[in-house]
Amino acid sequence: MGTLATLCLPGDGHPAATVAVCRLLRDLERRLTVNGPPEALRHSQVEAVNAAAGRAAVALDAEVYGLVRTAVLASRRYRGSFNALIGPVVKAWRIGFADARVPAAAEVAALLELTDPDDVDLDDDSRSVWLRRPGMRLDLGAIAKGHAADRAAALYRAHGVTDGLVDLGGNVVALGRAGDGRPWRVGVQSPSAARGVTLGFLEVSDASAVTSGIYERVLEAGGRRYHHMIDPLTGHPFESDLASVTVLSPSSLQADIWATVAQRGGLVAGSAAVTAAPGIEAVFVTGERTVLATAGCREALTVTDLGYRLLDVAAD
Repeated sequence: MGTLATLCLPGDGHPAATVAVCRLLRDLERRLTVNGPPEALRHSQVEAVNAAAGRAAVALDAEVYGLVRTAVLASRRYRGSFNALIGPVVKAWRIGFADARVPAAAEVAALLELTDPDDVDLDDDSRSVWLRRPGMRLDLGAIAKGHAADRAAALYRAHGVTDGLVDLGGNVVALGRAGDGRPWRVGVQSPSAARGVTLGFLEVSDASAVTSGIYERVLEAGGRRYHHMIDPLTGHPFESDLASVTVLSPSSLQADIWATVAQRGGLVAGSAAVTAAPGIEAVFVTGERTVLATAGCREALTVTDLGYRLLDVAAD
């Protein structure tokens, strides 16, 4: 999935359960990936859907179909911020890869025509997916890690593991408690510092924390800096007063979706959306080194970097 999976468990590490989780993660990557050489895509059900775009529907297994269905319905509901069909535009920018570039406006406009989630047919009876237009691409990158983290945590629980931490490159699921009996401490990255330097931490137990930030992958060209998060409406990296959003939720998949929605919405619209969503809490970090937390995150959050100012979301 293009990231490092870290599995942290107190005691002996539950080797049998951990082996099962590693096999699960590799299998999910094999079935969901849309990146890599042809041999890496041979078993990808999502890439099979993309290859048949404009020609035919493709039947999927129950798990992959359920994830695709979730992604498409979320894309229709939050089409201004979350869109699992944005793949053609993302591939044109290639931000985060050595061949990243700024595509021409005409190219972006043409590719946006291939990103309408209403152009996807979902057949629940046959568990098949059809992308109606040639050139359309489905990309589950925005929620695949969340789904995988949820599945890994569920598999650990099925093996009787009650305490542990699953971290799939920023999609963190905290099971129970850490070895000292306290909630797990999940760091909140400082957007202006090197990777791994935190501005504080959240104490998390039996929940997922997911961070979306505009600092992870960037392209510098023509004297401008472009981040990797593409606006589904414009086809360009979106403008936001937020450097990052960390969402807390019982589900890592739902946290993935809401982190994207909140980041795209900016502080005002993003915090309003999160506040109105049941079971969703968040920490917002602005470009002005201000940290704002919803009520459900306030007590769990400790800011350790004195260069940041902590406020409640409701504050003016």
